[in-house]
Order: sequence, then structure tokens, then C-alpha cells
Amino acid sequence: SPSKRLAFALARPNPNPNPTHRRRRDMARLRALGSAPRCDCCIGRATTRNLARRTATAPRHHHHHHGRRGTTSTVARALAEEAPGTESLKAKLYVLAAQSDRGQLLFRQPVYEMEGYFAGKETEARRLCGEIKDQGGNLLASDASAQNGSWELVYSTAQLFRCSPFFMAISESMDGYTWHAPWSDESTAVPSATLFFRLHELQVMSWGASTVGLVTQTIDCESKTLSSTFDTILFRLTVIPIVGWFKLLPTFGGRVASYATNLEAELEEGEDRVKMTFELQETEVESVEGIPRPPFFLAWLLNRTFPVNFVWKLLPWNSKPPTCTSYCTYCDKDLRICEDKQGELYVYTRLEEGSRMLK
Repeated sequence: SPSKRLAFALARPNPNPNPTHRRRRDMARLRALGSAPRCDCCIGRATTRNLARRTATAPRHHHHHHGRRGTTSTVARALAEEAPGTESLKAKLYVLAAQSDRGQLLFRQPVYEMEGYFAGKETEARRLCGEIKDQGGNLLASDASAQNGSWELVYSTAQLFRCSPFFMAISESMDGYTWHAPWSDESTAVPSATLFFRLHELQVMSWGASTVGLVTQTIDCESKTLSSTFDTILFRLTVIPIVGWFKLLPTFGGRVASYATNLEAELEEGEDRVKMTFELQETEVESVEGIPRPPFFLAWLLNRTFPVNFVWKLLPWNSKPPTCTSYCTYCDKDLRICEDKQGELYVYTRLEEGSRMLK
């Protein structure tokens, strides 16, 4: 058929990568097949229509020319329109995550007074996640171990570090507690865990003191373990504005890892999600290739294990072990969507085994 002959012709290797020659070559092939548009500016649309098996009707001649208008965006839009539903929704979710720096530019806290920035993006992300679930393909209904493997966090409606078992245990220990200023009434109260995370973020990330890099989570339902890591880079930007451009402090960092055991993953009756409970055991600060090691005595912290579980139980204000609860609402071969007890959203993509990101 003409469509197959066109696809075969366009698939032949191009000895000359020059865009002008490529357009002329494609025009010649299209004319030979009897479906060429009348001007070069239409070549992209004609090619897309044939390759996507759309109507074979040749486009009308344009009396205006678009110069060197690229065909890449036209092809991408056409293919996206005809992509499978789930993959198209995933692509939109990934674009939203990139636009909002994994959700960290949404400024959901009223204290920042920037609720209007990226207004509606979180609502859009939740809508996309809901539509992805509605498309089917959720492997959790048949096997909770579909989560096994390593996953990278690509979007969150909360601070990125909150997916770590260490911070999840802190959040759960404050469950049910609120705080408000002594001079204000209870209507201004906020959850104690939310306040703690906000203050922690202000302390460690103000003035560019700390930057969060790669965030991962690794699950093994057979061994009932869960581990989480996040890379932190300290003093990435430290200069005196206007006065000078030299660095005041060295840049360094590492990978903070938290390990949990006693993982239980059960499908909740009447709920299309898996409830996961686990207990934090220890944390470790590891060196990472590409991130400078901490200077001076701070290097002592690297590659040492800290028995958080043991110390946690010694503290008099902790009435229970450092347990954590998380909910996985969707999981397929490359996407995983989770929520915490506060309803915050965490979107992960699968990391391949042996990925350099995990080293």
C-alpha cells in the first residue's frame, strides 16, 4: 500500500544529515508516491498523517511559508494524540513533575503566601493519577510483591524527604497532635508533624544550604524489608552577592539511607490499595560518586550505621516503636503511586537493576 511504501522509504538511512537536504529527499519520495504536498512547509504534517495512518488526503496549499519551521513538534503532537491512554497520561504526569521540580515549586504552605503559583497543578496531578488507575493495569490486585525492586521518586505533594522511613516514623509518632501559637485560638492549629517538617525544611534548605538530589525506595516483600535513600548536597551556592564571586564554603554531601524491617503488605478489603506497615531500624550516611566528601571531622559520619530503633526506645516521650504506614494505590511495570496517612502523594518510576543511579 502507499502508506507502507512511504514508511519503508522514510526508514532508509540518510547519508546526509543536513536538514535542508533531508526535506528535499522526503519531498522527492512523497512526490514519487503521489502524495506530496505542494510546499516544503507541509512536509511534516503530510509525513505524520501517513505514518499515523490518518487520512490520505493531501493538505491544501498554503500561500504563506513558515521558513524553517521544524517538524519535530508536529510529529510529537500527532503521535501523543494517538498514544495508548495510560502511556499518554503518564507522559502528562511526568511533564507536570518536571515543570514543578518534582512538586517542590507548588508552595502549598500558607506561610509562603504563594498559593497562586502553579495554581491547579496539584489538582491536575491528582486527576492524572486517578485516571491512570481507571485505565487498568494495576498489578496490586493480584500480587502485592509487584512493588519489589528499586524506585525513584519523581513527584510529591509534600517535601521529598518525607518518603524516608525515618521521617515517616516521626510523622506517625506525632499523629493526632496539633500546635498553635499561645496568643491565637485553636482554629489556627496545624498538625504537629506538618509544623515539624516545615521547620526542618526552613532550617536545612534556607540560603541554599542543602539541596535534595536523587530520592529512591527499594522494596523486597519476600525478605520483608524496605529501604529509602536521598542524596543531599550541602553549600552548593555560597558566595557574598555583589561583593564577590568566590565560594565561601566547600560543597559536599552524601546519601542518607534508612532501613526498615517487618514489612507487611496487605490488600485492604473494599479499598483498591495495599497497606504497608514496617519498622525503622537504622540509618546510614554513605559517600556517593560525584559528590565531594565532607571535609574535616565531618567525614567521620560517612559509612557509619546509627541504631535509630535502639535509641528511639530509650527516649521517654516515645510510647511505641518507630513504626511507619504507607499506602500503595497503583503499581505496574514502571510506575508506582503511593500515599501517606496524611493523603500526600508520592509518584515513583522504576529503576533498572544495576542502574548507575543506585551506586
